[in-house]
Amino acid sequence: MAARRGTRALVIGAMIVAASVGIGFAAHAIFSTTRSHFVAQTCTVGTYDLDTDQASVAATMVGAVTKYRTRLPERASVLVLAAALQESHLTNLAPGDGDRDSVGVLQQRPSQGWGHGQAAPLEDVGEATREFLNALVKVPGWQTAPLSEAVQAVQISADGSAYAQHEPQAQALADAFQGLRAQGVTCSYPTPSKVAPATTVAAQARAQLGISTPRAVGHRVEVPGAGWQTVAWFVANGNRLGIAQVDYAGRRWTPADGWRTQSGVSAAAVVATMQQTGRTG
Repeated sequence: MAARRGTRALVIGAMIVAASVGIGFAAHAIFSTTRSHFVAQTCTVGTYDLDTDQASVAATMVGAVTKYRTRLPERASVLVLAAALQESHLTNLAPGDGDRDSVGVLQQRPSQGWGHGQAAPLEDVGEATREFLNALVKVPGWQTAPLSEAVQAVQISADGSAYAQHEPQAQALADAFQGLRAQGVTCSYPTPSKVAPATTVAAQARAQLGISTPRAVGHRVEVPGAGWQTVAWFVANGNRLGIAQVDYAGRRWTPADGWRTQSGVSAAAVVATMQQTGRTG
């Protein structure tokens, strides 16, 4: 009987150990997955963190400012970014996801004349930004007015003072995405499962940045004569498009390592290299 009890105890003990090991492995897997998720979706601009979708939206908005029909000062980027941070947290909200009939990153209302009365144009971040700018340039003294006053004159919201709280972050984002700060943005994400063709990436860079030089060369996109704004656009859109590496002016960015010094990298062109392990589409 004593031997049976001993054997039974050994079996139960082994089961407990096995269960503990299993729980340990499961907990480790959950921790690793969770950690990977949070690290994978983060972009950093100065002291501010964004997810990769927000960074992509910010880069698109600043691109719309820099390619506007008349040359605008950086202040225009700061104002429209502050508006977007307050209205949607830099999220391109679909119809029905915001307040009443408000649409998009700036929560513009077709019933108030935005989008020529149509929601569809306002779902395009670039077009929504252009409509904001069209209204902004008609505001007397907008270049020097306090941020909350200038933005409120365009948005006409319930509480215009709320925009002011976002000015420091909007300024940091404008500096980075307008290329006024070298290595102004870095993003981390895992190996993407879907990678856009280089021709698609080049076309989107031309459209969103208003430049004619992006060209697809094999699995790379080369942009002769470009600078840090183009670099920031590639980095911010890297997760969405499947970009594995960006090279410019002696620096290399990757989603795994961020920015590093890289010898032999020219300042004559910005070069984005597409991820090669994912499927294209």
